[in-house]
Amino acid sequence: MSTPAPTDEGLMALLSDGEQSALAELVRRYQNDIFRFCLHYVRDVERAKEMSQETFIRVYVARTRFDANRKFRPWLLCIARNLCLNEIKRKKAVSMESLEEYASTSRDESGDVFQSAADGPDQMMMAAERRTMVAEALAKLDPESREIVTLRFYERMQARDIAEVVGSTEGAVRTRLHRILKSMRTLYVAERDEL
Repeated sequence: MSTPAPTDEGLMALLSDGEQSALAELVRRYQNDIFRFCLHYVRDVERAKEMSQETFIRVYVARTRFDANRKFRPWLLCIARNLCLNEIKRKKAVSMESLEEYASTSRDESGDVFQSAADGPDQMMMAAERRTMVAEALAKLDPESREIVTLRFYERMQARDIAEVVGSTEGAVRTRLHRILKSMRTLYVAERDEL
C-alpha cells in the first residue's frame, strides 16, 4: 500500500526542516498555476516566468516563518500577487489583461477548451458569443473587481481564501462579489435589451 502524498502544508513543514525535495514538489504542483496567475497581472510571458521563479524563491526564504495553521495555496498566491503588484508599480505596466485572454491561458496544454463532443457549430458559436460578452463586461470593471472575479471563477478560490490573498475579510469579499455580479447582470440585461 502506497503512502498518501503529503499535503502542501506538510511539504512546507518538511522544507522548514531542511528537506529540499519538498520545494521541488511544491514547484511541480504549482508552477503552472503561479505562472498563469502572474501572467494575469504582468501581461508578459517572460516577466510572468520571472515573477513565478521569484515567488518560489520567496517561499524558500520564508519557509521557517510559514504558519502551519494557514492554508498554503492562498499564502503562495498572496506572495505572487504582492510581487506582481510591486513589479507593476515599478514598471508602470499596462492594466490587467482581459479575463478572456486570461481564460485562454487556463486551458489545457493542447489548447482544447474541453467542449462536449455533442457541441455543434451553433452551440460553439453561442458559447463564443457568451465568452465575448462576459469578457466585455469584465473589461468594464475596475481592476480590484476583476481581480476578485478572477480569483473566484478562474482560480476557483473560496471567499475566505480570496480575502487572505487580497488582504480583506471574508464578509467583505462576499459582499463585493455579490455587488460585482449584480452589476454585471444589470449591464448584461441592458445591453441585451439594446439589441
